[in-house]
This record gives sequence, C-alpha cells and structure tokens, in this order.
Amino acid sequence: MPRLATHGLVLVLALLGAAMVPMQFGQPAGGVITTTALAGGTGRVVPGGATGAEAPASIRPDSALMHGARLTLAPLATTADLRENLHHLGRFVWPAQGTITTYFWQYHPGIDIANSEGTPEVAADAGAVVFAGWGSYGLYVEIDHGNGFHTVYGHMSAVTVRAGEAVGPGGEVGLMGSTGRSTGPHLHFEIRYRGTPQNPLDFLQ
Repeated sequence: MPRLATHGLVLVLALLGAAMVPMQFGQPAGGVITTTALAGGTGRVVPGGATGAEAPASIRPDSALMHGARLTLAPLATTADLRENLHHLGRFVWPAQGTITTYFWQYHPGIDIANSEGTPEVAADAGAVVFAGWGSYGLYVEIDHGNGFHTVYGHMSAVTVRAGEAVGPGGEVGLMGSTGRSTGPHLHFEIRYRGTPQNPLDFLQ
C-alpha cells in the first residue's frame, strides 16, 4: 500500500476513535460543570463538578440559572429600580408647614422647612418614638416606622412626645424652634432607610 494511503488510513482511524469516546452532556474540555440547588430555584456554578464548592466570584452571580450548558444571568437592578422599590415601601405626609430653605444634598442629609417659632411639627407616618430630647440637632425627635424607615425632626423649641410612645401619621411630635446649631426657626427633616439618608422630596406627598 502506498505510504500516503497508509497515513490517511491511520488518520481516519484516530478520528473515529476520538469520536467514540463518551462525553457527558454539557462537559467542556476542562472539566464538568454542575449546579448546586439554592433557595428560590437558583443555582450555583461549580467548576470541576465539585458540588457544594464555592465558585469564583467572577462567575458566581446571586441569581444565576443554568439551562443545559448555557448560563443565563438575571438583569441587575438599577438605581432607579431601587428608588422605585423604596417608594412602594414608604410614603410620608409633610411634617410641617413653611418654606423649604435648604434642600437635600451630599453634606445636608435632609431638608429645612422654615416658619415661625412654635409652628406644630407632626409625624410623617405612623411609628414608635425612639428618641426625644437634646442631641446633635438640638431638641429633636426620631421615629422608627417599622419598615426600615426612620424620620428625624430637628431644632425644636419643644418636644411633645416621649421615647417609646406610638404616634400616628399627622400626630404632633413637637414645636418648631432654633435649638442647637441653627440660624433661625426651622424644621430639619430627614428620612433614612436602613440608616442611609434619602431625599425627603422623593417620598413626601
């Protein structure tokens, strides 16, 4: 048999032998990909088939789903999505009448509402008073609304509630003043979600 034909026959036999090697579906050349079931029907990618092992952070999304051998990632929430979710959790009534003199920004974690001394200040939503007295905002009140939200009412001339007291939306909590570091009668009002200041104008109605 000519040498060229012999080499061709050897090549064909080698290819047929490789094709007959059993391969597990979804198995890449470098190893097996398996998944570990998680709550909510999600899966964790485990390179090398070691179920239960921690996958590298670069391929370990919180909401990864495995369909056969293809990994599909759920879309990430945007800042706008998170803000909209917060709006569904909390809506607040205006805590005082007056004019906004300072708005929310990086170095001012609330809004200032100015009016005459003694103007009533009310709870923006139902909750429990967790602080009422003198502190960083002069005489001020802080309310826990039980859903991750807290509100703060600063620079009062008088506090009309006590810590531990339950209040309803629109219930009086104090009177406007200028205590603490203040240049005139106003309410410094904050909304915090899980400790992070939010822009009150996004939540007041």
